[in-house]
Amino acid sequence: MGFFIFIGMEKVFLNRTYGYKNFISENQKNVLLDWVDENIQSFRIHPTGPQRRNRRIKIEDSIYGLVMEIKNKIIEIENIENWEEEPDYGDYIGINFKGGFIHSHQDPNKGELIHTRWNLILSYPDLGGHSIYDNEINVLEESMIWRCVAGKYTHGSTVVESEKKRITLSLGFLIK
Repeated sequence: MGFFIFIGMEKVFLNRTYGYKNFISENQKNVLLDWVDENIQSFRIHPTGPQRRNRRIKIEDSIYGLVMEIKNKIIEIENIENWEEEPDYGDYIGINFKGGFIHSHQDPNKGELIHTRWNLILSYPDLGGHSIYDNEINVLEESMIWRCVAGKYTHGSTVVESEKKRITLSLGFLIK
């Protein structure tokens, strides 16, 4: 082990969960945000409304290698051993524009495997867009990744109230 260098990263405890500040470098964040800007037309409008869009990361996407590097970093830090790729949503980037929010919901599990997502904040609104996790509000920040046990706890977000978007890279796992 010890493949990754974790300089500047800080574990933080949130309401009912935890995460890591400074999980990625400024350069890595900018690569992902530039990709979002270049590919915004390929993001699908979410059924909950036009202020919310998302796009699953595909192997042919130029950011695929970086996304897998980030996912492997979580696997190493969290010592995740018994897991499968989450098949329904996979790894995706979600965008909430002004007026957008994530509806309160719980994601499906697969038998004994618990749907767990690691959400990396790439852009965070000046107002709103806060995480709601098991009825608790968590104020997040850019370059922070946080753990969402999506198959056990209801989760969503408050409405984005600023022009600055909430953009999240969401990594999907089914964990035993």
